[in-house]
Amino acid sequence: MRRKRLNTILLVLLLLILAPALLYTGYEFSRLSKSEEQLSRVYEQQLETVLFSVNQYATDITGGWINTFERTLASSSSSHAAIAEVPTEIGARETIRGLALLDSSITMRAFFSPVDEETGTDALRTGLQDSLETHREKLDRLLRYKTEDYRKIEPFLVQIGDSIRVLALVAVLSFDRGQHFFGVLCLDQEDFIQRVLGPKFRAIASEDLLLFCRDKRTGNIVVSTADLENMVREDTQSRRLWLFPDYEIGIRLRGTTIEELAAERFMQTGVLFIAVDILLIIGAIIVFRNIRREVELAQLKSDFVSNVSHELKTPLALIRMFAETLEMKRVPNEEKKQEYYSIIVQETERLTRLINNILTFSRIESGRKEYHMRRTDLNTIVEKVMSIYGFHLEHREFSSEIHLDDRPVIVHADEEAVAEALINLIDNAMKYSDEQRHVAIRTGAREGQCFIEVEDHGIGIDPRHQKRIFEKFYRVSEGLVHTAKGSGLGLSLVQAIATAHGGHVQLESTPGRGSRFRLCFPVFKSDSQHSNG
Repeated sequence: MRRKRLNTILLVLLLLILAPALLYTGYEFSRLSKSEEQLSRVYEQQLETVLFSVNQYATDITGGWINTFERTLASSSSSHAAIAEVPTEIGARETIRGLALLDSSITMRAFFSPVDEETGTDALRTGLQDSLETHREKLDRLLRYKTEDYRKIEPFLVQIGDSIRVLALVAVLSFDRGQHFFGVLCLDQEDFIQRVLGPKFRAIASEDLLLFCRDKRTGNIVVSTADLENMVREDTQSRRLWLFPDYEIGIRLRGTTIEELAAERFMQTGVLFIAVDILLIIGAIIVFRNIRREVELAQLKSDFVSNVSHELKTPLALIRMFAETLEMKRVPNEEKKQEYYSIIVQETERLTRLINNILTFSRIESGRKEYHMRRTDLNTIVEKVMSIYGFHLEHREFSSEIHLDDRPVIVHADEEAVAEALINLIDNAMKYSDEQRHVAIRTGAREGQCFIEVEDHGIGIDPRHQKRIFEKFYRVSEGLVHTAKGSGLGLSLVQAIATAHGGHVQLESTPGRGSRFRLCFPVFKSDSQHSNG
């Protein structure tokens, strides 16, 4: 019945505490996973925004250069002279490799190269002419856009020799009475990226991002905002530059990745929830153990009341029976009278011991127990107890032997309390002895301790119960130990008395072969010894 009630309590604890906690933890983990997915998407969108910003900046810069090109042509009477002024006007003489003006039939009307190079202007001019004629459909599309009042810049790659590729940015210009011309800016791609986009990279990157621009053909980093070894990694996002087909922009978080941040956050949150769950589990276990202990204690108290009631009722019934027999003068002879008187005295003493145990236990529990310590000889205590208790041993057909130390065994103790402890040990030996009814009592001093030892040849105590028999109300629930009546306070009082004297109780017991209880006390030290120490 008690086990069933404890199982019910455990189930309720699981339902009320652990189940909601575990369900909430699972819910939070699922929510956390969804949050990380949303965070990853937001992060990718932000990176796309940064990449768009860089591309748009490059388009705005080159668009501004095209507008300057157009204004310069509109304000000059000579196309050749005008396009020669353009690099200076836009402040990009080193970046611009050449400028060209072509009519709608892709006929070269003017060309200028501000940089003297080994390849020569003729090679650049020829390569540009060939590239534009090859992609005539793109030029026609630019003209259609212009007729719809929309200007678009179209990139063309111009191959010069085997190793040099120049970027030609083509836009439709209208500066001469509504006629349409193709204005061409030939740029050094790498120089443009370093000079123009480099500062933009550093402004965007700030302290949070790492950006770089890489040549897709060679894999070389042209511009970066950090050490090269920290740039190109698997977690880097990269996109092609709109106006520079040979180059791509790479971007990632500085020092970590969104996956690493998500994993770190997931780990931290997971550890927190697991720690909370563990604390809840530990709390539930502690609560359950306390409840189980209280249930067991309540059961022990109930058993205690039942046992004490029986212990009180039995001697009272005997006392009443023999007293009434004597009162009614039904005893035939004097010898029988003396026997009845002896039984009444024994049962009275038995009641006295039981009541004393209960009173002593009550005082100890409430902290009102007082001990009158003085210099005491354990040999003397044993002799006094046995002079009174020897009769009970003989009456119960117990043989006894007493081995007192040759010298006085002096301790600092309350004589009555020690005697009470000794009586409880003797009573315990008598109660749990079956066929071999023998009790041995010894005193001695060894290894800095004085002791009284009570040994019996009784039923012994199973190792499972040896640590618990000193607990209040505890009684073994099997065999003769269970059938023998008692209050469950005797050994608890022995332990309490020993502890109050600075000592302890030792137990050696083998089931079926008996038990040996040793009540140990510190050796007595005189006042002079204390002062010398």
